[in-house]
Amino acid sequence: MKKLVLITTLLVFSCQEPKTISEDEALSAFHNLFEVLDNDLENFGSLVTNDFFIFENSKRYSLDEFIEFVKTFDIISSKRTFEDIKIDTDHSSAHISLKQYGEFIINTPEGKAKLAFEWLESAYMVKVDDVLKFKFYFSEAINTKTSSVN
Repeated sequence: MKKLVLITTLLVFSCQEPKTISEDEALSAFHNLFEVLDNDLENFGSLVTNDFFIFENSKRYSLDEFIEFVKTFDIISSKRTFEDIKIDTDHSSAHISLKQYGEFIINTPEGKAKLAFEWLESAYMVKVDDVLKFKFYFSEAINTKTSSVN
């Protein structure tokens, strides 16, 4: 009888599908990526897979190349908003597509400047050791505007 209960229990638990990643979990990881990107760039690598790459404005960057690219900007402040967010998930991955609007105040040799962007974006995340990490990010600017700040 004990064997029958044990076998039944094993069959019930082994046949259950893994839990699907929730949209909230994917959105939380997404917002965390930009929090770290804007405020803690040195820890950006902890949010991505070992083979992560980003396709930003028609150029492919590895993790190290992307961090070096971001460091070239002397950003004073940033403001981001996200629209038209669509999320698809399964038990081991998540995909997000959206529009992002960003405004950045930066230092330039000529003084402060305001950069305004509208991007079309897409991100693919996978579970690594039960943590959702970014494997790929796509970002293409569809509208840009630069103005000086007095």
